[in-house]
Amino acid sequence: MKSLKLLLCGGLVSLLGCAGSEPVAKRSVDADAVRAKSSQAFGELDAGVVQKKSEATAIPQATVDSRASLTEMLQSYACPNSDDLRGEGFADDASAALALAQKDIASKIQSVVVAKTEQTRLSNVDASGKETIESSFNVNTEVYTRLQNAQDAKPIATLTAGGMYGVAACMSRTDAAKPFIRELDVTQDSLALALKIFEEQKHPVIKNNAFKAAKDMYERTISLDALLNGLGVASQDKPKAAFGSAQQKYNEFRAQYAFYYQVGNVDASVLPFRRAVFERLSGKYPVRAAECVNGLLLNLDVSPVECTEGSLGISCAVQLYLNGSNCDGESYFGLQAKVKGAGRYDVNEAKNRLNENISRGDWFNEWIPELDKWRLE
Repeated sequence: MKSLKLLLCGGLVSLLGCAGSEPVAKRSVDADAVRAKSSQAFGELDAGVVQKKSEATAIPQATVDSRASLTEMLQSYACPNSDDLRGEGFADDASAALALAQKDIASKIQSVVVAKTEQTRLSNVDASGKETIESSFNVNTEVYTRLQNAQDAKPIATLTAGGMYGVAACMSRTDAAKPFIRELDVTQDSLALALKIFEEQKHPVIKNNAFKAAKDMYERTISLDALLNGLGVASQDKPKAAFGSAQQKYNEFRAQYAFYYQVGNVDASVLPFRRAVFERLSGKYPVRAAECVNGLLLNLDVSPVECTEGSLGISCAVQLYLNGSNCDGESYFGLQAKVKGAGRYDVNEAKNRLNENISRGDWFNEWIPELDKWRLE
C-alpha cells in the first residue's frame, strides 16, 4: 500500500514538475506572439478611429502615389464659397500640413491689400501768408504670418502619399476680417484719446507727443482699413475726418511754436547783460522777441550788479534767473546762474569782463539740458 502511495506521489510530482517547467518556455514564446497581435490590433483600432473621425467630419482622406499626384489631387477640392480664402500645406504629418495651409491663407490675406498706401495732406496757406506745411504718410501693410483665428480656417481635404500629407483649408472673408475689425476698434479708440489730449493740452511737449501718438494710430488705422477693404469690409471715414482736422491745427501749432523772450521794463544798467543772454539763447534755439503764441515763454530776471574790491582788483557779479512757462504764465521750470567778471584797474573793466563771461562763459552749459527738453521733434 505504501509503495502504491509513493508511486502515485512520484507520478504527481513528475506531472507537476512537467506542468511547472514546460509551460514556462511556452509562455515566453506566446508573450511575444501576444504582443505582436496586440500591436496589430491597436493599429487596426487606430485606423478605425481615424476613419470614423474622417467620416464624422466629412473631410476627404485618400492615399495617392506621389507628391505630384498629391498636389494635383488637392487642386480638385474647392472651397464652399467662390470668394473664400484657400490655402494648401504639405508636411510629414497632418497637423503640420494644416498649420502650413493656415499660413498660406495668411499670405493670401495680405495679398488682397495694396502693398503701400500713400496719403498726403496739405495745409492751406492762411491769410497771413504762412508757408504751406506738407505731411506725408507712407504706410506699409504688415506681413501676417500667423492667423489670430486659425480655428476658422477649416480643412476641406487631407491626402497622403509616401509619408507626406497634403491639406487644403478654406476661410471665409468674414471670418478672416474678424480679428482685424477688433484691432481697428481698439486702434480707433486710441486715436480718439490721443486727439482729445492734443486738443485740450496747453503743455507744448505733451501736446506735440499726443499728436505724434495720434499720427501713429492713424497710420495703423489706414493700414487696417485698407486690409479690411480688401476683405470686403466698407471703409470708415470718421477717423480720417477727425485726424484731418487735427492735422491742420497741428500744422498751425508747429508754425507758431518757438521760445518767446520778453524784455519788459528793466533797469537800463542790466540791459547789456539781458541782451547777452538773449544772444546765447537765440544762437542755439528758435527764439522770438515777440508776444507769446503757442510756445515757451522765457522771462529773464537779472539782479543788480554787485562789485567788490579785493587784493587782486575789482570783482563784479550778477545773478541770472530764467523762468519757463506757457503763454498764459503757468510756470514749467526755473534756472539760475551766478556770473562773475574781474578787473585789475576799475569797475568798468570788471563789468566789461562780466559781460564777456555772460556771452561766452560755461555757465550756459548747465541750462542746456533743461532747454533741450522743449525742442519739438
